[in-house]
Amino acid sequence: MPKIKLNGITIDFPFPPYKCQEEYMSKVLECLQKQVNGILESPTGTGKTLCLLCSALAWQGHFKDAVSAQKIAQRLNGAELFSDQPLSSWGKAVTGTDVPAYYSDVPKIIYASRTHSQLTQVISELKNTVYRPKVCVLGSRDQLCIHPEVKRQENNHMQIHLCRLKVTARMCHFYNNVEEKSTEKDLINPILDIEDLIKNGNKHRVCPYYLSRNLKQQADIIFMPYNYLLDSKSRRSHNLDLKGTVVILDEAHNVERLCEELTSFDLTPYDLASAVDAINIVLEDQARKVEQNEINSEFNMEHVSSGLNMDLEDIAKIKRILLQLESAIDAVELPPSGSGLTKDGSYIFDLFAKAQITFQTQNSLIESLEQIVQYLAG
Repeated sequence: MPKIKLNGITIDFPFPPYKCQEEYMSKVLECLQKQVNGILESPTGTGKTLCLLCSALAWQGHFKDAVSAQKIAQRLNGAELFSDQPLSSWGKAVTGTDVPAYYSDVPKIIYASRTHSQLTQVISELKNTVYRPKVCVLGSRDQLCIHPEVKRQENNHMQIHLCRLKVTARMCHFYNNVEEKSTEKDLINPILDIEDLIKNGNKHRVCPYYLSRNLKQQADIIFMPYNYLLDSKSRRSHNLDLKGTVVILDEAHNVERLCEELTSFDLTPYDLASAVDAINIVLEDQARKVEQNEINSEFNMEHVSSGLNMDLEDIAKIKRILLQLESAIDAVELPPSGSGLTKDGSYIFDLFAKAQITFQTQNSLIESLEQIVQYLAG
């Protein structure tokens, strides 16, 4: 495979690169070396993915060698190990004072694209290079869970709820095998995409979802869809720390629309009506249990657990808030043309305030709603 030297770094490329590919990789390296953001564009069919992977991984490999050289030099009290390649020749990666402290570790690369099928193509391109970094691809339970009972659940929320229950009680043998089998060579060494993870998970009877989270700790490069990166809740749940990380957004023209989607939501009359129906079910159920416990008390019998850490009055308050929100939305006058209304962002806070949903009440309200959802899911 041809080796080319750009910006002081040797890159292994699968074939002699075109001029535009050299320029593209040179710009990628410049961004990495100067620690700056870059927006790079190249015509369709010019191998952008291959250029991104090869240049970023070559830089990461150079960085690893540079950090090792620095550590050896420190142990030798400043003496140079390689006379033909003094420490100063490695570049600012190790000798510069302007490199943040967290760069003393080799930075991970996060490679994000729009969908998992696009990431599968990127991972396929990586397999065609000489680079063999430690790889991790992140997916959802919906995509990666192989537990038959969890997979049978009708929606994502129920899957998450049942998975967490089984994991907490250590009742999922696929999850229980993760720690023991996460050292298996064909689980950690090859470059695996989502399909490979599931195939190997079934073969070794180990959970692909939790395995991928384990692999993330040691990975040199982590593949994920944009929303894992851009949605703060998703970042927290996957424990993604972006400090000192190289982030590559492939096909970045989709990012703006995705950011709009992530910060938007739909609240339909059907949603509110369904929520009120669900609350009514909970109220009836809890009222029955209260009545049963009153009878049990009379006859000194054991109390029935409600399964919900809320009394009837708290549940009734939630119902009242939902009905007030429904009334507030119904009271909004829409133009007869049917074109809808566009308001400033602060309008939504005023609308919610009419139903007692404010910054002060939001946390306790969310906590109560989560309890009710869990109760219904159970």
